[in-house]
Amino acid sequence: MTQTITRRMLLGSAMATSVGMAAYAAAATAPFADGVTLIVAGPGGGPVDSWAEWLAPSLGKALPPGTQLRKDLVGGIDGVTGANQFEARTVPDGGTALLLPGSAAMAWLVGDPRARFDVGHWVPALAGITPGLVVSRLSLAQVMAGASVRIAASGPSGQELPALLALDLLGVKWTPVFGLTDAAASAALADGEADAVCLHGRRVAEMAQLLASTGVRPLFSFGSVDDTGRRVRDPAFPDTPALSELMAVRPATPGMRNAWRATAAASELDMALVLPQLTPASMVALWRRACAQAIGSSPVQEQASALGVRPQGVPAATASTTAVLADATAQLELRNWLATRLNYRPA
Repeated sequence: MTQTITRRMLLGSAMATSVGMAAYAAAATAPFADGVTLIVAGPGGGPVDSWAEWLAPSLGKALPPGTQLRKDLVGGIDGVTGANQFEARTVPDGGTALLLPGSAAMAWLVGDPRARFDVGHWVPALAGITPGLVVSRLSLAQVMAGASVRIAASGPSGQELPALLALDLLGVKWTPVFGLTDAAASAALADGEADAVCLHGRRVAEMAQLLASTGVRPLFSFGSVDDTGRRVRDPAFPDTPALSELMAVRPATPGMRNAWRATAAASELDMALVLPQLTPASMVALWRRACAQAIGSSPVQEQASALGVRPQGVPAATASTTAVLADATAQLELRNWLATRLNYRPA
């Protein structure tokens, strides 16, 4: 049967098309009509929450107009609980991002059974990088010539892990002095209870300068990951050799070298803002553009400078965050090393 096209049908069709175009335009200009959620992997007032407070105003301005940014605090200071919830519950529609510390990635690397997420599922948008520096009263020549080194550390799987692993890969005679963090570790060095300490996290350059006044000097740095993922000298310590330079002629399995690079990347990661795997490319682009604008803002730059943190957008953030990835062989060798060398077994 032939259908007669009436004026009313044409008007209805035109109206439907107009409504559809308006909806498309609204979606294009306001992709986050229901707002966005920033899961903060840590407690209120903690280091990562502080980043959320500094970033939120700039992110709010940089995201599409009208976007409401909500903050959801989840879990303890190591970020593991927050990362677990993000992995298990987040729909990859671009409406939720995760802000977390590098300690969550370290827990995943060492096989902490609490870590039920996969770092390989993260889509980076922003990162904050800090140096890693091993300092000592002993000279590098003494250490490489066979001097025994007592190194202060919080524990086998703490953020000092790459320093312990580095000494082993260099063939240095070393003994850990566990149970010491931050000021306590520096005090042990000053009191002669330790020969070396790993400076990591915030204000490393400031701590190194203070210790230099007591005769303590850098042995080596962890180096820094460039945009291609290659380790180079840390720009904060251009005169200090990076471990990769010292390891160049030392025998080590590819797995252990990869394990060291991954643990170093986790230790250097003060924070990262990531999206879930399978987030649409258009949404990833919106977040990355907003993050780039946020870290370029004066308030964020001032806070980062005061803390000694280097904020990064893509592609540098991608290189720094994905450097945490270690393949199955590297993870297995790392965990075997922890068990045999330090008698560490995840609870």
